[in-house]
Amino acid sequence: MERFADVIDMAQAHVEQETSQLIARICQNANTGLGSRTCIACGEVIPEDRRRHVPSAVRCVPCQNLMESSRSGAA
Repeated sequence: MERFADVIDMAQAHVEQETSQLIARICQNANTGLGSRTCIACGEVIPEDRRRHVPSAVRCVPCQNLMESSRSGAA
């Protein structure tokens, strides 16, 4: 049972670290007037033109399209 608790603790620590990193990236870009510099899905750079036209963008166009198509069940 103790090993199971260790695995859960490690998973929780990982989630907390990922969440902290995401929050830091969001805060870093919050006051720039541009969207996120990198896609939260694939990590690629989001083109400045997209960031300027869609300041709330956190995904590149291909990842955004993939997410939207999977939500609609068209994937």
